[in-house]
Amino acid sequence: MEKIREFLIELFEKEQKAIFLEYSKDKIEEYNIFIEEKINIYFKNPYDKDLDKIIPFNLIGKLHNPASDRFYKSKENAPYPTPRHLYKISHYQNGTYGDLWACFVSIANPYNNITGIDDCFIATEVDGELKIVAKFGPDIDQPKWKFYGGDRELKINKLGKLLSIERIMEPIDDAWSMEQYIKDI
Repeated sequence: MEKIREFLIELFEKEQKAIFLEYSKDKIEEYNIFIEEKINIYFKNPYDKDLDKIIPFNLIGKLHNPASDRFYKSKENAPYPTPRHLYKISHYQNGTYGDLWACFVSIANPYNNITGIDDCFIATEVDGELKIVAKFGPDIDQPKWKFYGGDRELKINKLGKLLSIERIMEPIDDAWSMEQYIKDI
């Protein structure tokens, strides 16, 4: 589990830098290059019969137009973004990918001590490198997980045989987050 934690810490540090770059109108091009080269992931699923199938995973979207001047003015003295909170990592043995890790995390740049579970990233090794291969988040209409990106074949409640769970930080914001934290998924 330690290698997954280190992978996530590194990814969240990159996410912080990208958010900070987004605060400057004159750094849109630098921001787009940074997220494309350092954060967003495109890979060929080595387990798929259709070897030309590319699976994109976009943690952060590209900027195509600048935000309003009011947005940039509000960010002039903004503090450096806060990293996501990591709550829980569940390790699975999956029939397709082998080892999979479900990583339950907060929103990007959590503010005012918000500590609720907002995303679940599914990580695995692809070609010897750890990658996020799917993202799930709470469905805003009902209390369940919704697929938001990556490999559509992965289902959060059918990731494989659960091998272990490491609970790292208890969420305190809402009942749904605590339910997910204590649940054996």
